[in-house]
Amino acid sequence: MFANIIPSSDKLKRYVSSFTISLKEARFPVKYMAFPNLGTCLAFFNHTAFEIQGDEINFEKDETKCPQIILLGRLTSPTVVTYKQAVEEISINFTPSGINYFFGMPFLTMAGQTFQLLAEPQWNEFASRLFSEVPEKRIALLEAFLLSNLIENTVDPVKWDFGSVAEIAQLSVHELAETACMSERNFLRQFQKYYGCSPSTYKKILRFRNALDRQYSKHTNSYHKFSPTKHYFDSSHFSKEFKEFTGSTPRQFNKASFMAGNGSSVFKLL
Repeated sequence: MFANIIPSSDKLKRYVSSFTISLKEARFPVKYMAFPNLGTCLAFFNHTAFEIQGDEINFEKDETKCPQIILLGRLTSPTVVTYKQAVEEISINFTPSGINYFFGMPFLTMAGQTFQLLAEPQWNEFASRLFSEVPEKRIALLEAFLLSNLIENTVDPVKWDFGSVAEIAQLSVHELAETACMSERNFLRQFQKYYGCSPSTYKKILRFRNALDRQYSKHTNSYHKFSPTKHYFDSSHFSKEFKEFTGSTPRQFNKASFMAGNGSSVFKLL
């Protein structure tokens, strides 16, 4: 259903993990569950209608709809996504703080909800230009657009790249604030603005994604048996957070069917 493309620009790779394009070969309708991830996603849609109900979003083909852009907020719970038919979609999968380098406002200001339309005239004008181009040239056009909108001298807080469990999971808020040379209060406020959640929630997602990625097999598109990593207090702690982010126990999750998704994500089929 999806194909992932790594940016060709070395400069963009610091901020964008991959691009995702939709494929028409999949059998529809397709319904899956997405889980909290470290990065976020901005998706361009053409001739597509969508409906949002809480933590669920439904897509279907609609030739009357102009190009639109959906921006995902910080997912903190499992989210159900349904495609009733094949639609035209091109997504940008940003690194944890990457999206902040392309807009003149912090992430939380743009994406306070799970899903929202991006109300930026320049980007919406580009969406129309993107889909008017032939498919094989769209990613190159998108990369050029991103590079032209890159703000490398953005404010310091977004330069925290807490990308590994070792860097953040074992540190207290006080220690993290000291690392960022801020008071705890200011650190909490800035972190929420640029990462879309609190440091404690981010650490939980980080632990979860690390446990998930360690057990995933690209060859079989499935997961090995889960067990708590050293970053969880015990098996009870692991199971509680695992269920919070997937809606199922590790054992139930292990028996499910999956498909490759955006970037490093894998989606549970429903």
